[in-house]
Parts: sequence; C-alpha cells; structure tokens
Amino acid sequence: MPGLFEALGVPPLLGRVISPADDQLNGPRNVVLSYRFWKNSLGGGPNILGSTIPLSGDRYTVIGVMPAGFALPESDVALYVSLRVAYPEAATQRGVHFMRTYWRLKSGFSLRQAQSSMGPVDERLARLYPDEERGRHTQLVPLREWLTGDVRPALLILFGAVSLVPLIACANFASLLLARAVARQRELVVRASLGAGPGRLVRQALTESLLLSVLGGGFGLLVAVWGTQFLLGLKPTELARLNAIGVDGRVLFFVLAISILTGVVFGLLPAWAAAHANVAEALKDAGRSTTTGHSGGRLRQLLVVWEIALSLILLVGAGLLLRGFSQLRTVNPGFDPHNVLTMQIQLPASRYAAIPKQTAYRRAVLARLNSLPGVNAAMASDLPLGGNWLTHNFVIEGRPPVPVGDEPEVGAECVMGDYFHVMRIPVLEGRALGPEDREGHPLAAVVNQAFVKAYFPYESPIGARIRWARSPGPPKWMTIVGAVGDVKQISLKRPALPTVFTPFAQSDEAWRRWMGLALRVPSATASLVQSVKQAIWSQDNQIPVNDTQTMDELLSVSLAEQRFNLFLLSAFAVLALALTAVGIYGVVAYTVRQRRQEIGIRMALGASRGAVVRMVLGQGARLAAAGTAVGVVGAYGLTRLMASLRYGVKPTDAVTFAGATAVLIFIALAACYVPARRATRVDPMIALRYE
Repeated sequence: MPGLFEALGVPPLLGRVISPADDQLNGPRNVVLSYRFWKNSLGGGPNILGSTIPLSGDRYTVIGVMPAGFALPESDVALYVSLRVAYPEAATQRGVHFMRTYWRLKSGFSLRQAQSSMGPVDERLARLYPDEERGRHTQLVPLREWLTGDVRPALLILFGAVSLVPLIACANFASLLLARAVARQRELVVRASLGAGPGRLVRQALTESLLLSVLGGGFGLLVAVWGTQFLLGLKPTELARLNAIGVDGRVLFFVLAISILTGVVFGLLPAWAAAHANVAEALKDAGRSTTTGHSGGRLRQLLVVWEIALSLILLVGAGLLLRGFSQLRTVNPGFDPHNVLTMQIQLPASRYAAIPKQTAYRRAVLARLNSLPGVNAAMASDLPLGGNWLTHNFVIEGRPPVPVGDEPEVGAECVMGDYFHVMRIPVLEGRALGPEDREGHPLAAVVNQAFVKAYFPYESPIGARIRWARSPGPPKWMTIVGAVGDVKQISLKRPALPTVFTPFAQSDEAWRRWMGLALRVPSATASLVQSVKQAIWSQDNQIPVNDTQTMDELLSVSLAEQRFNLFLLSAFAVLALALTAVGIYGVVAYTVRQRRQEIGIRMALGASRGAVVRMVLGQGARLAAAGTAVGVVGAYGLTRLMASLRYGVKPTDAVTFAGATAVLIFIALAACYVPARRATRVDPMIALRYE
C-alpha cells in the first residue's frame, strides 16, 4: 500500500497518505478517505483529520482525504488502509496473489528496460519460494493499455463508426456544393466574362461553403451536447468514468477545425473548376440543360455510391451486434435468476476471527431468514456474476504426483444452506451438500460439470478424493459427493470454469469472512428487503448489509456493456442511413430536374408514367447496387475486427449481410420514389418550352 499514491502521481487533498511506517503488522489503524466518501458519508467537514471511524469492528484514524478526481483504475474504492493492518492473515501468505501493483518508470527508463530487469527478480523469487512462485513471469503493461484492454476493440469499432458518419455527411456536403456550382455555372461564367478573376470567384465560393460548414458544425455541436447528456443517462453502471465525458474546449476546437477543413476541401474543387472554366465554351454549354454538368453528375453519383458503401458497413456492424446480443440474452447462466434477491455480508475480524463463531452466526442468520414467509435462503462465498472469483490449487488422490507449484487450479466456493436448490442449479450426479456436511464429519465437496470434463472425462467423480495443495498440517482429503451443472460465474460470455463447492461449516479458512446471501422470494419488495435486513441484524446489529440487488439486475449489468455498444452503433447506422437517403434523394431529384426536357419528350412520344417511374428508380437501384457491392467488401473487413463484440455470430453471417443489404436497397428506392413521382407530373408542353 505505501507508495501507491506516489506511483499514481496524486497528492492528497487533506492530510497525508499511508507511509511505510503505517504499513506494518500490528501498525497503527490509519485510513485515507476518498473524496466521495468524505463528502457523502461524513459530511465533508474540514476537521475530519484525526477523527476515528469504525471499520470491521475496529476504530481507524483518518489521516488523509484524496481529491475529487482521484479513483483507482480498476475499481471505485471508498477507503484506503494498510493490507498488513487490515488483513494480516493475507499479508503474511506468499501464495495470496490478489493485489495489483502500479509502477512509475524513472525518467529516461523505457518499458522494455523495465521488463528486462524483471527477469532476474522472477528467477530469484522462484528459487526462494518454489512452492508458490514456480514459473513466475511478471509482464509489465502500460496502464492505459491495461485499462482499455477489454474494451479496446469496442472503442476502436465505435471510433470507426463515429468517423464514417462525418464522411457520409461530407459526401452530402460535397454533392450539394457541386450541384450549386453547376446550377450557378451561367452566373459564374458571366462574372468571369465581365472581368472577375479566378481568385475572386474562388473567394466567393469558399466564403459560401465555409459559412455553410461552420453553421452546420455549430448546429452539430448543439446536438452533441444534448446527445452526450442523453447517452450519459443510458450508460452501463460499470462504466462509472463515463461521467467525465463532456463537451469541453478541445471538442469546440476540434469541431471548428473540422468545419473549416470541410468547407475548404469540399468548396475548393467546384470553385476552382468554375474559376478556370473556358468562358466561350461554358457560355455555350450553359444554355443546354440536358448536357450541363455531366462530369459533376458522375462525381455526385460516385459520392452517393461511397455513402451507400459506408452505410452498409455500419449497418452490418450493428446487425452483427444485434444478432450477438440476442444470442447472449438466450445463454443459460446455469441457474434461475428470477425472484432471487442477493446481499453481501462481511464479518469483522475483531469479533469473528474464529471459525466456530463464524459458523454459528451463519447458521443463526439462515435459520432466521428461512423462517420468513415465502423465503428460501442460502449462502455462498461468491455469488454468480458478482465480480468475485477465488481459486485454489488442488490434488487428486491416486493420480501421478505433480511438482509442487504446478498443481491445477480451480474455483473454490464455500456454501451453506440448500444453495443449489435456492439457485436452482441442477444436481447431475450424486447429491448436494446438506446438513450432514458439518464440522466433525467427513469432509465433502461438490464439483461442477466443467470440473468433471477436465479431470474425470471417462469416469464418475463420485467417491473420488481431492485436497487443496500446500495446505498446512496433515492432508485433508475431501470426498466428492455430487456433481452439479455449470454456472456462469464471471460473465455470460465466458465459459464456466472448473469449480469445487465445499461447506462453510467444514472450512478451515478463517480469513474467508465474507459471504453472499441468495434468497428466493415471492417478490423483492421494499418491505421484504427491510424484513430480511432486520432478520440479519437480529443476530448482530453491527453487521453491514451491502449491494442489495436482484439476480435479474446482476444479469442486466452483465449485458449492459453489450447493450450500450449495440445502442451506439445502431444509432450511428440509423444516422448514416438517414444521411444516405438524403444524398440519394438529392442526386436523383437533381438528375430529374436536369432531365426534365428528356422526360417531357419521352412522355410526348408515349412513355407511360410507370415507365418514367421505373427509369428513375432504375437509376437509384444502380447506385444502390454499386454501393452495396463496395460496402460488402468493407463490411467483411470490419467484421474481422469485431471478434470480441459479435458473441456467437460468424463474421460472414449471411442473415446479417442479406438483411443489411435489403434494408439499404429499400431505403435507396424509397428515397428515389419521391423524385420519380415528381417526374411523372412533368407537363410535356412546359418541358419542351423549358429554356
């Protein structure tokens, strides 16, 4: 603990941090507060230093308060204490590896140099402590990379989606400017013939394009402020640092820079073309509307093809997320989460240091809870999807000996009460743990299906004996009495890990003072929750009850990140579709306007309204076909990068690709329908007299 705040480079707001002198066995009970805990729980008074607060049955002296913006990278911590003072039993065990270390490199020292210097350290530890440190290899990882490790693919995909939407908007903007340049060709040519130089014409066009782009950027900034507030309201609960996101000066500068760049880049080409046009030829072409702007028309069509391709990429990405999310929702967690209420309890070491007292308290609480009407209660050291996972190395009796330190590792769960019945975890073989598995009786264990597949693939595990490796004292063999179904302990996306369940009553681990309560109830009403808490406090009114939530809520939190990613990518895809529809409509409508004389002649010669509609829709269909062909190739590349997001869905999922293509073609044809209908209303006589 000492050196943590110095390594992270954050001084305290008040007082001091924990020093090496504080981090000693039987050292002073000092605590450093987080800013949030100081403000919300202790009132935020300036005289907090030197006062004491009760923690786990002991009084701790407040020696410091951290600033408001400080938080540990991996978790939201309220209090900071010395490990050797608060958990001396864990601090003295070499095999306890739950702590995380943070290093700050010295100036001029590279990560590669630091990594190379860890080799001799690992070898020395393995030589001194072969039982616990055999095969040790320390891998140094930059903190930024570690923080974004699991979400980095999602961030890159979302960043790509954010980038594609402005590209589509820029394509629309360029198409608009090209159309304006063609429509104003005669005006610009007349200005040039009257003596306006190229520089003047370029400045005029750039002024207009810059004005449009800056106004559009300002409007987009207003939408961004509203959208950010809306998204923060939808954020997953585990993404606590999302609250730090906001529209600041950097965003304002970025929007201004992008707006100016867009106005210059996409306004310069048509302005330059108009400024350097041949005046004589342009005056001749300006009078022929049927041939005006052929090159500009082709460029606009290429821009629309580009928009369609980008939209398809986003649509396929959103479709894969939707398919994966739908499959994730149908994953069997291994238990029935409905009508299960969960709570967390931590017994203070000062009053529950001995195992007999812990066992007596647990039994009394369960008896009191099970006496409540309609309540079935049980306990487990770590409930599914609760974020905690403890492992032990183990040995199987009768198997070839394994070198010390190389024993296999499995999850180690302690339970009390009819846990498997309360959670409705199926017993596949043998029996569940029951009241007969108590202190003084033969040690019993239940294993899950993943354990059986890994270590007893061709035989029944019932009756086999196992023990924890490197336990002090004589070997304590546990007989496997049952096998249960697999449970998604960590995440719905991760496979179940081999797990051994043992009774709390037969545990010799006095340090395992925490437990999760699982209660199957008729409904988790506020009155029932209060009754449950009163039942717990009837045995000890100083025991804190934390993290009260239903198992359905835990499942929802497990899906929150995928749901949030799906929402964002779907929103970008819908926005891209809308922009693409506008782009297609603009190109087709402009083409219809330019071909008004041709359409009038066709209708005068007997072309039906249906033939005109088919002609216009055919143009849109050709654009859509070209765009989807390009988009399919791009989407295929995108799906290769979405391995961590598309749960259970192949990157070439035919349903997703076909559905996205169909939606895009439908949107394209719908965007073409309005100008197609408008084309059928052209009066041949008026069209023939046009210009």
